[in-house]
Amino acid sequence: MKKWKNLKPKKQPINDLVKQLRFTAFNARRLGEAVDIMEEMIKDKKCVKFLGLSGALIPAGMRLCVTEMIKRRWVDIIVSTGANITHDLAQCFGEKYEPTNPEKVDDLVLKRKGYNRIFDLLAPVETMATMEKNIQAILNNINEGEYSTFKLLNEIGKQLHDKHSVVKNAQQNNVKIIVPAFVDSILGLQVWINSQTRNIRINEFKDLSYVVNLNLDLKKEGKTTGVIILGGGVPKNFILQSVLIADKPHKYIIQITTDTPHYGGLSGATLKEALSWGKVDEKSLFTTVYCDTTIAFPLIVNSLIERF
Repeated sequence: MKKWKNLKPKKQPINDLVKQLRFTAFNARRLGEAVDIMEEMIKDKKCVKFLGLSGALIPAGMRLCVTEMIKRRWVDIIVSTGANITHDLAQCFGEKYEPTNPEKVDDLVLKRKGYNRIFDLLAPVETMATMEKNIQAILNNINEGEYSTFKLLNEIGKQLHDKHSVVKNAQQNNVKIIVPAFVDSILGLQVWINSQTRNIRINEFKDLSYVVNLNLDLKKEGKTTGVIILGGGVPKNFILQSVLIADKPHKYIIQITTDTPHYGGLSGATLKEALSWGKVDEKSLFTTVYCDTTIAFPLIVNSLIERF
C-alpha cells in the first residue's frame, strides 16, 4: 500500500515531482501512476507500443514530445487524426503559429486578413497553401498504386528534410503512422486531388489488416501490447478494437482526456468499461488522467527522460 504524503514544494527535477505526485490524490496521483505504467511498458521488451494522437496536438506544441518518443523507441505504432499529420507536414514547409485570445478575436476579420484559427492559435492561410503545393510535388514523386496510410506516409517521409518532423522521424525509425480517418483532413483532400490525375489510392483495410494480424502474431509469440491514448476519438477506438479478433487484451493502457463518461462519448469512456469488451482484462495495468493533454503529456515525457 502506497503511503499518502503531503506535497512539499521545492526546486527539483520534474521526475522527482512526479514521483511525489504518486503519493497524493486525484489526478496528481493518476499522473504519477501513468508514468510508472509507462516506465514498465518501456522496459517490457516483449511489448509493442501504440500512441494515439487525437485533435490537433501538433500545432498545440506537442510535436517534439512525440518525436522524442519515436527517437527513444518508446513507440512502435502511431495512430493519429489526419489533422496532426497535416500540421506536421505544414511545419516541414514553414507553417508558423501565432498566439491569440479566442475571446477577443473576430473570426470574420481573421478570415479577411488571411488567418485560420485553432482555438488560441492563428495560422496564416498562405502557409497551408505552401504545404499543399509541396505535398503535391511529393505525391507526384511517389509511384502510382494502392497504399495503406502507413505505407504512403512512409513514402512521404523519405522526401522530408525537417529533423523535427513526426513523419520523417517515424520513417527513419521504422515507426508506422496509421490515420484511420485519412480523408477527414487536408492531407486526405490533397491525396484525393492527386488521385484525380494519377492512380494513387488509399486502402484503409490494409491498415486494419496490419494491426489485426500483428495482434494475432503477438498472441502466438507470447508478446504484449501497450497504449498511451492522448485524447480519444477515432485513434482510441482503432487501437483498442485492434485486439478483439486475436482476443488478446492490451497489457498496459494510459489515457489522458478531459472528457467524462456520463455523456456516453468514446473519448470519455473509461478504461474500466473496456473490460466488458475484452480490450483490457484483470491483469492489465491501466489508468486515466483527467487533464489537458498539453499539460500532462510533456510532464510524462520529461519524467521518463529523466528515468532513462
